[in-house]
Amino acid sequence: MQTNNTNFFKGKKVIVAGLGKSGISVIRKLSLIAGEVTAIDNNPLIDVESHFRFLEELKNFKLNLILDEKVNENTKILDDAALVILSPGVSANVGIIAGAEERNIPVWSELEFGWQLLSKTQKKNTVAVTGTNGKTTVVSLIQKVFHGCRLESIVCGNIGNPLTDTIDAEGMSGQRDYSEKLIRIIEVSSFQLEKIKGFKPFISIILNITSDHIDRHFSMKRYADLKFKIFLNASAGDWSILNIDDEYIKEGLKQRNNFRGSGLNILKYSLYDNPDAQVFLRNSKILYDINTAQGSIDISGIRLIGPHNISNIMSVIGAAKIYGLKDREIENSLNRFTPLEHRIEFVAEIKGVKIYNDSKATNPDATIKALESFGRQVTLILGGKDKDMDFTVLLPVLEAKVLNLILIGETKQKILNILTAGHQNAQNCEKTACKKTAKEKLKYKVIVCDTLQEAVDKGLEMTESGNIFLLSPACASFDMFTDYKDRGKKFKKSVLDKAK
Repeated sequence: MQTNNTNFFKGKKVIVAGLGKSGISVIRKLSLIAGEVTAIDNNPLIDVESHFRFLEELKNFKLNLILDEKVNENTKILDDAALVILSPGVSANVGIIAGAEERNIPVWSELEFGWQLLSKTQKKNTVAVTGTNGKTTVVSLIQKVFHGCRLESIVCGNIGNPLTDTIDAEGMSGQRDYSEKLIRIIEVSSFQLEKIKGFKPFISIILNITSDHIDRHFSMKRYADLKFKIFLNASAGDWSILNIDDEYIKEGLKQRNNFRGSGLNILKYSLYDNPDAQVFLRNSKILYDINTAQGSIDISGIRLIGPHNISNIMSVIGAAKIYGLKDREIENSLNRFTPLEHRIEFVAEIKGVKIYNDSKATNPDATIKALESFGRQVTLILGGKDKDMDFTVLLPVLEAKVLNLILIGETKQKILNILTAGHQNAQNCEKTACKKTAKEKLKYKVIVCDTLQEAVDKGLEMTESGNIFLLSPACASFDMFTDYKDRGKKFKKSVLDKAK
């Protein structure tokens, strides 16, 4: 079932599962085009009054609201439903989704719902970006470049502005009149890709695929397959932009035989002078060979640090050249771009110690990339909510880059155990249990803290002038904080209080 005709929803019962930002956005649109919505969430403490104030003046719309810890397993709610729309925060593995599929009731993500409301022209003007790390930086960079070249664009999706909010569907009075020429730059997560049907962006980008969200997807294969689902409906004339330095992406291309027969244009990029890449690095310039156009972009003036950001910039250049933008305008926009908050963000310098906030590093690969931006000079705060990820991949870079390691959060004991088992050399740990199997010293000192404030105090005390103090947790934040932004802001406040 696919439709961009809002008449489909009239007189139909639609279930919206999850009342976060995207779920509320969906209900706001459905209140103008559907007859009845059943909204469910397993959090009984949601502030209903503030969430649904927009419904007060609406007539001819029925909202059934069910807030219950076990609601996601209540399949009776599916009676007479025509469609289920799933918010990213709700797992596709819950009972109500299995029940819908057994009854052949379509299940869409919010991303798919928004997609179905776009016109044909609007669908053509889309760039979608997925990957484990770097998505927000890349969509923000693309918008910066497009704006610098006078292309009208908007960033939406997983970045916090739902795709649905950018759409003025037929009959929705009071909405912003978005131009048909507007380019939607969509950040796309694996959660959103789980339940797409017709989603078909003009340009699709996969930045990287590394361990993340295994607690929800259960295996790396499943996670990687979901990332490649961004090309589910790709056809002749569409574009893919792929990082061929990434092992999972290379394997995914091999399995799909480079999408042979689909007519999909494949643009590959690499940090190396790779003959298979159409965009690659040589000295301080990114060279490209796209659509018979050849040239180079000088990146010596960029403010972003680390090889991972150079890789990200390559994907941006690929998208810009597909749209025919000029080299010097691209270059000027890239040079003006400043690092985003919570992404290797410089906070302050205290007594010669440079302090960075990388709270957005919610998986090991992101922390690896952050550490690779520095020499062996780092005091690192590591740890947080456990997502069943493999922390052993951190061991080589910890040895190469870290002088002091501070463990916090739910995973602190798990990581400590890995250090003990992985090295058999935990003599340098300030933890009695860690010392018992010690045979030789770690190359870095390890301490365990109960709070972020304690970690900041210890970190500033331990880090010598000329070195780096970095928050890059490799974990989600929900064990101690509202989200990664809350964690980053509290880290910055603690640091800046010390700087006064």
